[in-house]
Amino acid sequence: MPNDEIEEHRYDITSTWVKEKIVTIEIDGKPDFEIATPPDFWPESPKETLSPEDLFVASAVSCYGVSLSGVSKRFHAEFTSFKVRGTGTLHKGEFGWEFKEITIRPTIIVPTNKDKKRMEKAAERAHRYCVVSNSMKCPVHLDFEIIVE
Repeated sequence: MPNDEIEEHRYDITSTWVKEKIVTIEIDGKPDFEIATPPDFWPESPKETLSPEDLFVASAVSCYGVSLSGVSKRFHAEFTSFKVRGTGTLHKGEFGWEFKEITIRPTIIVPTNKDKKRMEKAAERAHRYCVVSNSMKCPVHLDFEIIVE
């Protein structure tokens, strides 16, 4: 059955305690990795270890990147490369710290002006249909730049 006919997708992940403020993430068939509290909240946390906050923003940024790669083909928008930067901003909410917003800033390099026009539409559409961003409680903003080289 093709994926578009499946009514539900599941992503099973296990987290196991390692030591204070550090856990692993285990996903069948993929390398395990450690997650720690961010050093801005707990200074003794290992600075080189990813935090849940890193992964939250990375989820939005990477989802946009893979979405853009796929959507650009549908719009026949050629690109030679792109880089997507993202910034997540935390603030104190009603129940503690929460993400206030995420801003995604792709820089997309295209070969022609014709591709630039098509890529503008593809960039917007990739943002509109990004599964991860659409599932987030905080707003996810898009601020793209398209450069013809």
